[in-house]
Amino acid sequence: MPDMLDIPLAIEQAGGNPELAKELFTMLLNELPDHRDKLKQASRNNDEQALWDHTHKIYGATSYCGVPTLRSAARQLEEAIKEQADDLSCKVEGVVRAIDELVETGSAHLAQAWM
Repeated sequence: MPDMLDIPLAIEQAGGNPELAKELFTMLLNELPDHRDKLKQASRNNDEQALWDHTHKIYGATSYCGVPTLRSAARQLEEAIKEQADDLSCKVEGVVRAIDELVETGSAHLAQAWM
């Protein structure tokens, strides 16, 4: 997936502070498995309120981390929920794929230069 992490964007979103950007990305990485599991559970249970709540948390968490693919997928899922779309499962899967890719590549991203 392209644009999983945009380090210059992450630094910009962290007020120009590379150390803070890296810390925020680390925090996001640590939270993503739990967010993914709760999102999948809400989807399986057809619990639209829980699905909204977890999607909104994910979308909010992406505001300061320079992760455009995950941010876009979460925004698309939020919009589908607002529009009461019939089948949200493909949007949920888009968010799950973006989370899985970030979790899988997270340590490599952290090893990069953040300046």
